[in-house]
Amino acid sequence: MTDATAAKPRAITISVNGQPVHLNVHKATGASIKATAITQGVAIEQDFMLFLVHGEKLQPIADDEEITLHPRQEFRAVAPDDNS
Repeated sequence: MTDATAAKPRAITISVNGQPVHLNVHKATGASIKATAITQGVAIEQDFMLFLVHGEKLQPIADDEEITLHPRQEFRAVAPDDNS
């Protein structure tokens, strides 16, 4: 294994609103998670609120908040005026 292949991070697949999103980083901000999801075809907008799903509980993730990503993490993005 060369240094170039050792330094390359493995892709992590998370889900946003039930759709897979692939990231090549292990840490990301709420804003970058939403931006990546949008570029990969998830039907959300950048001003949506992002939540990390913990079973029945939702943890809000701010746009400027950096979190460590783990494979198969689930996120929910909702419109600011959606009260569901």
